[in-house]
Amino acid sequence: AGADTFGGRHVRESARESKREGEREQEREMLSASRSNVAKTGHAALAAAVTSARRTMSSVVDFWSHVEEAPRDPILGVTEKFLADANPDKINLGVGAYRDDEGKPVVLDCVREAERRIMGSKFMEYLPMGGFKEFCDHSLRLAYGETNPLVSGNKIAAVQSLSGTGSCRLMADFMHKFKPGAKVYITVPTWSNHHNIWGDALVEKETFRYYKPETRGLDFEGMMADIAAADGGSFF
Repeated sequence: AGADTFGGRHVRESARESKREGEREQEREMLSASRSNVAKTGHAALAAAVTSARRTMSSVVDFWSHVEEAPRDPILGVTEKFLADANPDKINLGVGAYRDDEGKPVVLDCVREAERRIMGSKFMEYLPMGGFKEFCDHSLRLAYGETNPLVSGNKIAAVQSLSGTGSCRLMADFMHKFKPGAKVYITVPTWSNHHNIWGDALVEKETFRYYKPETRGLDFEGMMADIAAADGGSFF
């Protein structure tokens, strides 16, 4: 009877274990199927997102398709050729910046001294519309002379701008608004973007002589002749 009881209990336990194993196997299959569905859903979502992004990019490209690429700047193109040249003795003649014998940038001692004096002495506040007045005043005295009566008599106006290109743009818009019909005379040679700036501002352009190749200096006679022949009210 004891053996029969033991045998029956063993059979029952084996049956229960078999059932549990079957349940675990079913759970594993369900988990695997769930993961597969998640992966499929993720792939579908990713594919949909990629398709949407492509449509958006195509729409953006179409939106700007009428914009023409600007012509390459011939002077900056010299620098591009310089960088691509493998010659160890190459010299960059494209941009007018100081270099040492190894071709590395040089910062003048006077610039470093000015930098040292200014650094940490000013507050980073918004400037007035005309810029930093003290800087403008010193710039006028440097350009026209400390004792120039036009400077001391406040006959010359100055505003601060962002670089020479920014100055050209400000002046071009100023001319178009307040002196419509006036011509601007641009030096030969000059940066190619100067012509574009005044052209975009709808200001009529002319050129005047400035550089004399024979002397590698200022063509003073040619410049004065072109100024004398210009229409009244023209800008240089």
